[in-house]
Amino acid sequence: MSGTGSFEMVLVVALLAASLVGVARLGDGRRVDPVWTTRESDAAHVVMNLSMAAMHGPLWGPTTRSWVLAVMTVGVLAAGLGVLRPPAGPGRRAALVQHLLAFATMGLVVLLGHDPAHGHGLPGGTPVAVVVVALAAWFAFDLVVTVVVALVGPPTRVLPAGVGAPVGRDLAAVRVAAVPHGVMDAAMVVMLLAAL
Repeated sequence: MSGTGSFEMVLVVALLAASLVGVARLGDGRRVDPVWTTRESDAAHVVMNLSMAAMHGPLWGPTTRSWVLAVMTVGVLAAGLGVLRPPAGPGRRAALVQHLLAFATMGLVVLLGHDPAHGHGLPGGTPVAVVVVALAAWFAFDLVVTVVVALVGPPTRVLPAGVGAPVGRDLAAVRVAAVPHGVMDAAMVVMLLAAL
């Protein structure tokens, strides 16, 4: 197996493992962190990580592309409606906007003709290439923030009034929730850079 094929398989395994973490979180009836993570975020991570696993897996082709594009369209609509009427809680609107951007980005990559075996060779100065680079930079930044927050917790200066930083089981839950989110971010960066 070539180096690129090995990398693709590692990425697919990481995406599938992150999806399992998200599914386990969705099935956990003892949710201890209703303030810091949501079922909507967990569901979005499961859908996006499974979709990216399909995009990088051996079954990627016209039929899978159509299904992934349809799922991303539904994701954009659902997240967009959520932004209009977000659930109560700190950071929920920001999370919905982030997932709206992620669904839209994945739809863009599919429309650009994503093929894990071949790069696209978008000309460096084209508006689409500039957007792709900007999106890759955003998801790389979000990955760094996700890792830092998972390790040390959110900085108190960004917390809404009356909300304390997560501690104990809440912090542990935030760390577990960071796994599918971080894998999603990393896979987005890889996918976007491969589109260039």
